[in-house]
Amino acid sequence: MTVSPKEQPRAAERRGRGPSDFSFLEDIGAIVTQSQDLRATLDRIVEAVARRMDTEVCSLYLYDPAKKRLTLWATTGLDRSSVGRVSMDLHEGLVGYVLERMQPVVAIDALGHPRFKFFPETGEEQYHSFLGVPVFERQNPAGVLVVQTKRRRRFRPREVRLLRAIGAHVTGIIAQARLLETLADKEEERLDYQRKMGEALRELEVYEQRQRPGARSRLSGTGASPGFAIGRALFLDTPSLDLPYEEKRKGSIRQEIQRFRKAVEEAVRETAESYRRVQATLPEMDASMFEAHRLILEDHSFRRKVEERIAAGLSAEAALRVVVAEYELRFREMGDAYLRERALDIRDIGRRILRHLLGRPGGWRRPRGAVVLVANELSITDFAQIDPEVVKGIVLSVGGVTSHASILARSLEIPAVVGVEDLSGSVREDDHLVVDGTAGVVYVNPPADIVREYERLDREYRAFSRELETLRELPAETLDGRRLALRANIVLLSELAFARHQGAEGVGLYRTEFPFLSHRDFLSEDEQVELYRKVVEGMPNLPVTIRTLDLGADKYPRYLDVPREQNPFLGWRSIRISLEMADVFKVQLRAILRVAAEGPVRLLLPMISSVDEVRRAKELLEEAKFELQRAGRRFDPRMPVGIMVEVPSAVSLAEELVREVDFFSIGTNDLIQYLLAVDRNNRKVSPLYEPLHPAVLRAIARTAEAARRAGKPVSLCGEMAADPECTVLLLGMGLSDLSMGPFFLPAIKRVVRALEYREAAKLAREILELPTVKDVKKHLFEALRRLGITDIVEKFH
Repeated sequence: MTVSPKEQPRAAERRGRGPSDFSFLEDIGAIVTQSQDLRATLDRIVEAVARRMDTEVCSLYLYDPAKKRLTLWATTGLDRSSVGRVSMDLHEGLVGYVLERMQPVVAIDALGHPRFKFFPETGEEQYHSFLGVPVFERQNPAGVLVVQTKRRRRFRPREVRLLRAIGAHVTGIIAQARLLETLADKEEERLDYQRKMGEALRELEVYEQRQRPGARSRLSGTGASPGFAIGRALFLDTPSLDLPYEEKRKGSIRQEIQRFRKAVEEAVRETAESYRRVQATLPEMDASMFEAHRLILEDHSFRRKVEERIAAGLSAEAALRVVVAEYELRFREMGDAYLRERALDIRDIGRRILRHLLGRPGGWRRPRGAVVLVANELSITDFAQIDPEVVKGIVLSVGGVTSHASILARSLEIPAVVGVEDLSGSVREDDHLVVDGTAGVVYVNPPADIVREYERLDREYRAFSRELETLRELPAETLDGRRLALRANIVLLSELAFARHQGAEGVGLYRTEFPFLSHRDFLSEDEQVELYRKVVEGMPNLPVTIRTLDLGADKYPRYLDVPREQNPFLGWRSIRISLEMADVFKVQLRAILRVAAEGPVRLLLPMISSVDEVRRAKELLEEAKFELQRAGRRFDPRMPVGIMVEVPSAVSLAEELVREVDFFSIGTNDLIQYLLAVDRNNRKVSPLYEPLHPAVLRAIARTAEAARRAGKPVSLCGEMAADPECTVLLLGMGLSDLSMGPFFLPAIKRVVRALEYREAAKLAREILELPTVKDVKKHLFEALRRLGITDIVEKFH
């Protein structure tokens, strides 16, 4: 199809090469030449920029070097009556922060930024995302160009660069307009403007040349394991059984059968090695799956069928494909769910043998230097081969935060991003990748400034970590002597050593679901005792809180046949499953009771919504004690029992519930979602998921107050516990301990040790009276600045 010259820029824009940026800069130039009035020119510019960048707000602030102040000169989106009235110095607000740094500033949630300053006359409280770039005039600061959006938006590097290029033009526009007003020399300004336009166009051209046509330079997914990594893309080499490999045998029958047998022997050896690795590094995983694989590999019937196909004229690859397909079909047609699962084993085994037939035994080639592993998904056997010293990051096209891959990546402390769309079309082998597992972003062949920024962050983080190392043996105690226990949330046993290294004062939440999800049936009582004993031994003489099974929603084991629900988060899950499957529940209760005799263990019941549920659970607990006593088993009859407060009904019934149990643990992840009716995994509404919402804060305070009046401890184990900005409020509300991922413990301890409890309590009382998120954030961050801990918050984020 022929594209007319007039249509070429638009067609190129659709192909992603960006000439529309150039034409837009030309449009800005046209605005300048058609206007003789300063304010009219600036108004037209901010309107054009807002349209081009798809933002609700664009504003221009000009800098007066004599007064050292920034003043709003033009805006679209903010209240126009604030033009000329809003003014600030370089140390005020995000706009002042831009000129103070002389660098672009990006904030996904501006209201939550420590440098945010609220100007009520602008009406900007409804806007979340902020991007500001400095405007220079002959290397001197001239102003700040800002765009803002209502939704929380991550501005792409290209958008930042475009706004900087526009800022370069604004320099000329400001200077030209001022010269027009004073009848100065227009020709000199025109030449200066042309020069700057040429420089901006050349910068954009260089940037565009870096981008591979049709590929994206910034990929978005879900942050599954925090931290960031830089390395070369390395694709997992998993051969497919469905590809058309050579059908006919080329050599003799004997040679082809020998080739097949050698591949099987190598697969058996590899399976045994994987078994040993998993037993050593992931003891909660079901290593028996490898034994099942070995039995199939050594099955004479399976081998004979493949060799018969080879004798009939097929190549080893084709014979393997045919036999695996036959076994898969046979297993899938079986009525028993357990036997149907064997179809997956057969396919996994077939791929393993095929790798060795093709001469690719390792799953991936041996890398040189730091790499980022890229794959559609990773199996447990794939993880058994990962060397964390080489694999610095992981990027997957499928999976969620609670998937096996995500949990294992966190356990190995490897930054990971999952759920990345069009991964295979955007990344190639040996591409240079930056993986941000905290933000859920992957940069492909990023420009030098992106790499430099992450390298700078890495240096700052390492320096900050060294600083925090000095706090490891010190208590989390405020300046006026208030102690707060900081404990770790644990999924895998391998996390215990890291938690101790980070100074954890015990385990505040041990999630017991993962072993059940990875095994092929419910764990026996003895298997659970052995597992929980290792947790207690990993935290000698420190309290360990074991939560009973929180299955359901997005966490169902394969052997539990559950009909599909329209809304699983409001369906058959957690304590509801346990109470209905009482025999399975009592097995877990007996195991926890037995381990409680060996160390300070607490039992935690999840998802409690009524007093009836607590009483029924306690009845089953008494039955479990009686059964252990009758069997002559040693157990702790006085083991403390607590509940998770994570649904609104539990908050409403807090005073009644606290009389039934020994302690509360507030689970804010679910509590926020249920209180605000927001699914944080739904991108449409995730900006509404707000931990600092007044309703959330009041629910936490009400729960803590009920526990305080009853003289019982209350902890918090949701993600809020790991947020330094929330620490002050949680401390002030009277929580006795916080539990979080081990990674976050030192920073939270640093915040606690920089505070006075009386100040935190006063701040909490003040904030609980505020009606809006905007009011809460404004008051909170002004207080953080007054208390002198904004530097800690900034470093942590």
